[in-house]
Amino acid sequence: MKELLQELIKNELVLGLFYFKGEENLFSFTEKYSVPESRIKRIALVLTQTMDALGAMVFDSFLLEGENKRVSIFKYDDGYCGIIFPKNIAFSSIKSIYQKVISTFVGVEVKAKEEVKVKSSVKVPEKEERILSSSIFEKIKEILSEYLGDFSETIFENQMSDMKIATESATFSEVQKLCFSLQKASAMLIGPSFAREMIDKLLSVIRDEE
Repeated sequence: MKELLQELIKNELVLGLFYFKGEENLFSFTEKYSVPESRIKRIALVLTQTMDALGAMVFDSFLLEGENKRVSIFKYDDGYCGIIFPKNIAFSSIKSIYQKVISTFVGVEVKAKEEVKVKSSVKVPEKEERILSSSIFEKIKEILSEYLGDFSETIFENQMSDMKIATESATFSEVQKLCFSLQKASAMLIGPSFAREMIDKLLSVIRDEE
């Protein structure tokens, strides 16, 4: 909202600006005209109470007439934007200035949000994993045989089947998961210490192949 006020205050017809929304109070004035912050807060309070009194009445803008100043108040983003200008300036001129600035401001804001949305929706392609040579499985079997003996083949085949791993297209991450699964299945037979020793060897073998 500060950016919007900064754009509006650049116009030579504008003497001052204020915006309030809930507890948010912003204001900006030219050297020709200034209003104490306390008065702006009173205006915000009175206007809020007036809006509450009007109830369901819907409006986009309204004009306050003073002795030598006018205040044009526009509803914006559930808040109120007030533009103070000389009484000899037509309300239509101020409304035109406001609409021009707000259309540009909102357009840029929407574009920025859309760009963020597009960026967040763009998926960064995942790094394609290299497929390991099928010979890695023979090395795994050799290590399993060292620790499991006659049970090694059965445990190996069961885990390959459960994990649905194809020897001709297995990636590093798939084979790594297989090793951890083999460790878990073997711990009941050889104990956790030997199972940890076994997986260290298995992981060393597949890292050499990556």
